[in-house]
Amino acid sequence: MAEFVTSTLDNASHGISTKEAMKYLGLQDKMDLLPGMEVRLLPHQIIGVSWMLKQECDTRNKGGILADDMGLGKTVQMIATMAMNMPDEDEQHKTSLIVVPAALMLQWKEEIESKSNGMFSVHIHHSKDKLKKLDQIRRKDVIITTYQTLNLDFSTPDSVEEDEKLDWLIENGGPLSRMKWYRVITDEAQYIRNRGTRSSKSCAMLRAKYRWCLTGTPVTNTLADIYGLLRFGHWRPWNDWQDFNEYIAKVQLEDAPLAGLRAQEVLKPLLLRRTKNAELEGEPILKLPPKHVEVVRLDFSKDERQLYDHIEKKAQIQINRYLRQGTVVKNHSAVLVLILRLRQLCGHPNLVLDGEGGDPTMAIVASGAEKDLACANKVMGVRWVLEVKRRFLERAKKAQLDSDDDDLEADQGSCPVCEEPLVNDSGRVLSCGHEVCFDCCRELASAPIVHNGIFGEADEETNLRVEKEFENAAAKGLRPCPTCKKMCDLGAKAIFRSIAFEPTEEELQAATRRKYPGSTRSGSSNSSNRRAPPQKPKVLVMELSDDSDDDLPDLSDILKNAGSQKDKGKRKEKEKAKGSDDDEMTDITMEDITGTNKGQEPSRDIFATWAHGGANVEASAKMLALVDFLKEWESTGDKTICFSQWTSMLDLVESVFLRNGIQSLRYDGSMNREAREYTLQRFRQTGGPKVILISTKCGGVGLNLTSANRIVNLDLSWNYASESQAYDRVHRLGQDKEVFVKRLVVNDTLEERMLKLQETKTGLAEAALGEGSGVKLHKLSVKELKDLFGMSKTNGSDNAQQATLDFQP
Repeated sequence: MAEFVTSTLDNASHGISTKEAMKYLGLQDKMDLLPGMEVRLLPHQIIGVSWMLKQECDTRNKGGILADDMGLGKTVQMIATMAMNMPDEDEQHKTSLIVVPAALMLQWKEEIESKSNGMFSVHIHHSKDKLKKLDQIRRKDVIITTYQTLNLDFSTPDSVEEDEKLDWLIENGGPLSRMKWYRVITDEAQYIRNRGTRSSKSCAMLRAKYRWCLTGTPVTNTLADIYGLLRFGHWRPWNDWQDFNEYIAKVQLEDAPLAGLRAQEVLKPLLLRRTKNAELEGEPILKLPPKHVEVVRLDFSKDERQLYDHIEKKAQIQINRYLRQGTVVKNHSAVLVLILRLRQLCGHPNLVLDGEGGDPTMAIVASGAEKDLACANKVMGVRWVLEVKRRFLERAKKAQLDSDDDDLEADQGSCPVCEEPLVNDSGRVLSCGHEVCFDCCRELASAPIVHNGIFGEADEETNLRVEKEFENAAAKGLRPCPTCKKMCDLGAKAIFRSIAFEPTEEELQAATRRKYPGSTRSGSSNSSNRRAPPQKPKVLVMELSDDSDDDLPDLSDILKNAGSQKDKGKRKEKEKAKGSDDDEMTDITMEDITGTNKGQEPSRDIFATWAHGGANVEASAKMLALVDFLKEWESTGDKTICFSQWTSMLDLVESVFLRNGIQSLRYDGSMNREAREYTLQRFRQTGGPKVILISTKCGGVGLNLTSANRIVNLDLSWNYASESQAYDRVHRLGQDKEVFVKRLVVNDTLEERMLKLQETKTGLAEAALGEGSGVKLHKLSVKELKDLFGMSKTNGSDNAQQATLDFQP
């Protein structure tokens, strides 16, 4: 749907030629500089700035959505627009606000200062550098802040009604909420696509003359994504959810093509989008050096192969059991764990083996949520646990009601820091009872303590006392909850997996019956045609997140077309009548599992050797290949980026680098802003380390990494779009060298089958090289699940795909 909506908008210049745009901007020649700018604009950027200025002059829109592909220079076009439309002297509100992900604050400041000729005074409003008074803000031309900081300034007491929040904030809120701005810019605006998140709501309440969204992905999942951008822009009537829902979102459920056409109609006057491969007046829109993407196929060492085959065999037995019993739905989280662990084994066994070197195969599918619940009862007390469970039950009931409505955005809960949905067991409950995702919880625990100096609406003496308590708690290593600001212990024994508190299906049904006596809702006459809400699995498993940056598939709706046991029986009879070789779960036996006798089982010594980390880590096949590549490239002077989904994998690689005398830098989500900025500065300097280790998630958002031209990706992403974004941080404007990307894949493993599955589903050879539009594995049949785990039959037809696994990330 995303491609369908944007396809007709791609590479449309709104009828503006380069010549017309130059005339509008007062340029005599393409080589001329715009007033206030230190860099020349490319032809497509000249058209972009011309369109943006016309949008700001438009009395209706006063802004828009710049949705150019990554690497086409959205930032420089925005800066040029700011320079060309400065506030008049008599303008009351002259300051512009730029809201960005934390990693991009310094980059924006440097871009503004280097590309304009000093005409803007720029301040980063974050951490200890927050400005507390409106007069201080008004003295700056540009304020740069993060979505998280903005959320803090837009916090309101629970007692304030929804329709009274803006008035309350103007009088009592933080300085960003009290300020009226000349221009507001949201960078990576996909952060506000979900209308239920705090970031989306906060941005929508900002008051400004001009409003801009910058994003390379205006539509990510469903057409409801557009609403968050339209609400922020105050583009009527579509900033009203009821109007948008009736005209587009609800229509998507019944007639997706029609909804897509309507979305195009709504976006056309507001959005400008160009793609990298487009042409402008017969010339390529962007002339970049070639990018060479190569899949490097590796073989395990003898020990690694024994370990992998041993653990994969146990995984096959487990998957086979689920398939034979028809309990894949019930155990879908366990399936995700098995996929995750086998992928991690391809990087290094240490990521899976326990510290004692024991056989991990039973622990891989063991339940951990029950342990968390028992620990919570012991540490926090029974009353605390019951209260958290009550809140989770209320949320589940609300989600069920929302799913019964024609609303595509039923709230399943999101992290208050990164705004991402809490799925795949990623949620963590703090001692105050609020949730954050695993990655943000870890980052908060290691981040420096900051606050904005505002402590409620009490008298000065009380506020001073609360501030003192805050500082004392910080000295003990506590951190404030992002939601309520209460100081919490973020140690391992004081945080708990959210899934431990989720209601079972029976608990949810019982609560629903109490609210609707005499009706079971799902079976009542007036709800028989409603969509059933997604249910959490009753069997819980150990945490899936670990330290992964990967976008794991969401299997909450898996096998939703499988039907009842009675339906399955009828379907079998029909298929037998047709003479088809069906793909039913109950037909799978252990004879389908191939390769289970590939070699002897690994000894305890092998388990123990490969469980070592730190200085004693055994170099894996991928690590040895990486070291060989770096030594080979040493004489070229090229700089290299090593990507991995898992920060624990980067830890192991660092140890191997030290042993081989390879200097490297590190950039991941656990580092604070100052450390990240310092690392990037060192990497860009001539004569500094030539290698940097980056987590894929951190490297995929907004960064400019053109100082490197070589990339080694240590593990495939489930969703190739994550990899593609990371590669485009190197292959973009400013890159003057050929770019070389090596994607490491181990032969005869789950990750190799992932790659083959992508190729099969796209039918494109370039899928193997990671080209194209960013391949996602959406729906997998039972046969394809068997393929993934190496369990397919070697002969016979397996075309029937009555049951599908929803792998929608």
